[in-house]
Amino acid sequence: MPAGGVSRGRRMRSRTDAGDSSVPYGQAMTLRTPPEILLEISYAYATSRALHVVAEAGVADVLGEAPCTVEELAGQTGLDPDALGRLLRLLEERSVFRRVDGGGWAHTDASRLLRRDHPSSLRGFARMTGTAFSWDSFTNLGHSARTGESGSTFLHPDGWVAYLQAHPAEAQIFQEAMTAKAHGDVAAALAVHDFTRYRRICDVGGGNGHLLRAIRAAHPEITGVNFELPSVASQLTPEGGIEIVTGDFFVDPLPLADAYVLMNIIHDWDDKSAIAILEAVAAAGRDSRSTVLLLEALLPEGPEPHWSKTLDVVMLAITGGRERTLGEYAALLDTAGLRLDAMTPTATPFSVIEASVAS
Repeated sequence: MPAGGVSRGRRMRSRTDAGDSSVPYGQAMTLRTPPEILLEISYAYATSRALHVVAEAGVADVLGEAPCTVEELAGQTGLDPDALGRLLRLLEERSVFRRVDGGGWAHTDASRLLRRDHPSSLRGFARMTGTAFSWDSFTNLGHSARTGESGSTFLHPDGWVAYLQAHPAEAQIFQEAMTAKAHGDVAAALAVHDFTRYRRICDVGGGNGHLLRAIRAAHPEITGVNFELPSVASQLTPEGGIEIVTGDFFVDPLPLADAYVLMNIIHDWDDKSAIAILEAVAAAGRDSRSTVLLLEALLPEGPEPHWSKTLDVVMLAITGGRERTLGEYAALLDTAGLRLDAMTPTATPFSVIEASVAS
């Protein structure tokens, strides 16, 4: 299907001056031969698990601006010095921590992001990917490949949302992870989209409210409403200018707003569920002709590297959702009674997809 709005004779705007959204996070190691390629991929989980363990233990918090010996780090985190040294040696290959003269360890720009007090901390995300919710779902990727079902169904027959509701400690880590991951993406979205067009914004599945807080910090005149499940909303504290509304977007009507923002929401779901969510948004915004904003990583059409390709398999394993191309998002929007109006790349791998209620 053509990209949204084109089939209706309406030109879609595409803004490309905000950065190259095809640049993936990080850089892969330089590999020379086919055996090296396969061996590195086969044991990639070793590096991931090392990061999980170090983040969970709080090694980055113990390490300040002055270098520390591995014995000092181990003593304050409860880890074995020899084992910790081996983990750090592996992470050093990926520029996470570095050795200094005399045998101590120091921070890199990447390892500082594992500190709790870093303003752009990713510690929560590193912790989340090592929980049963994420890690154990991936052990069942073979089941996902055979059936198309998420691996999280092995953790809970009703899927990932039900599992998190039944495991509040992991749910808290999940919310911290989503907030952590959003630091750069929120700033990038604010840099390319004019949110002053709206008086009241509804963040659908807004988690801890990080997006609304960032919007209001930049534009205090805007009010917001965070629409979330009871299990999440009960943990939130009301704050000025942001209303908390409890509900389930599969069941309950959404609050009225000038704009509905769904940040990394649609990719969590299969097409049938995604359309149901978008239909609920369309129904809520029909009378006021509200704007709909999706913040998602768009799959490229070609073979070029992109973070969305990794994220797509993560969705397959954990949530049963998927990443999509712009054309696939256009098809979802059209089926739900919405029209794709614009796509704006950001400085991160995520894009702002703008839609409106179809006339």
